[in-house]
Amino acid sequence: MKQVADLSVEFAGKRFKNPLVAASATPTKDWKSMKKAVDAGFAGVVAKSLFGNKAAAGRSYPRPRFKLFGWRDYSGYPNRIPKYFTLHSLEECSAFDYDDYVRDINRTKQVVGEEGVVIASISGSTNEEWDELCEVVNGTRADLCEVNISCPFAADMGIKMGAGAVDEAPDIVRAVKKRLALPFSVKLSPQVLDMLPIAKAVEEAGADALTLQARLSGIMIDIETAKPIGWGSAGGYGGPYLLGYGLKWVSRIAPKVKVPISAVLGVWDWEDIIRYTMVGATTVQSAAALMMRGFDVSKTWLDGITTWMDKKGYDSIDELRGRALKNIVTTKEVERAPPASVHVDQKKCIGCDECVMSCFYDAITLNNRDPSIDAEKCDVCGMCVEKCPTGVFTIVKKK
Repeated sequence: MKQVADLSVEFAGKRFKNPLVAASATPTKDWKSMKKAVDAGFAGVVAKSLFGNKAAAGRSYPRPRFKLFGWRDYSGYPNRIPKYFTLHSLEECSAFDYDDYVRDINRTKQVVGEEGVVIASISGSTNEEWDELCEVVNGTRADLCEVNISCPFAADMGIKMGAGAVDEAPDIVRAVKKRLALPFSVKLSPQVLDMLPIAKAVEEAGADALTLQARLSGIMIDIETAKPIGWGSAGGYGGPYLLGYGLKWVSRIAPKVKVPISAVLGVWDWEDIIRYTMVGATTVQSAAALMMRGFDVSKTWLDGITTWMDKKGYDSIDELRGRALKNIVTTKEVERAPPASVHVDQKKCIGCDECVMSCFYDAITLNNRDPSIDAEKCDVCGMCVEKCPTGVFTIVKKK
């Protein structure tokens, strides 16, 4: 009997049975929800962030606070689940006060035991609040802590941090390092020009790990009312379409830091977890996919990962970490004008005209489902290859 690939990883001194982590969001709002995630197969759970304000307890959340753009517009809905859509939300913080947060984290650890790594999450806006929050977490049974300085819509966190993060983020990390008794990861914001110097600065300041990265902030306008759709303000703006953005930053930061990375942004399929691992991530978090596909999506992911790894002959997921990094080049290093041509398979043509309308070199003619390409005009840009629904065109590199 073939042995199943080992998916366990070590992150910030803790062993995870696999790289899957339920990110800080509504699906991790309390111990009951976090237990469901662990029972479904997630190796770790990040509780909703505790903001530094006791008055936040029992706050009234905006209702509604979730909007989906592009979900029902998908041609296959509801028989097929759309992959590219936008989840717009105003999640805000945990509804617990300090004492209830401690009880909830402790209850979570009690019910999941060693099956799951319980990660507290804190986010302050003043030095006093950060001190308070560290003491709150010190009083829990949490295994790790995530320091959230990346809320995509809070003025004192994500947006503000985008302006002076290189100066402010290390100060927060140093303060947390003095107070917090647990290993911690710092969750960075993508709303900056360059995350690399920030990542290196917080590592130097004492972070045990990095979480890359929070969502962007965004807004959508109803043209009939000229008002923002939903609650009226900017909110978190993300979805699977941001996967490439997340992969870019993990691939740039992973080779430059020594601490482990927990990747989060755009995860939807099991392949995405492998992709993040291949650019250097140790654990991979998800919130949007969990919200749209349910806790049991982890079973589909784990089955897909192990089946693929067994097929490829990998014994451990650690073997995959960073494998793609050596293959990523800068834009200056990209091969320019390679000798190539476009091959045409007329038998596959259905006469849809998609190729003609998107060929801005006027190289394609279509006569009665008999497409042809003028090699003198063709730039081999690849648009026809990408648009054709039946695979009429293929690019052939010349030897």
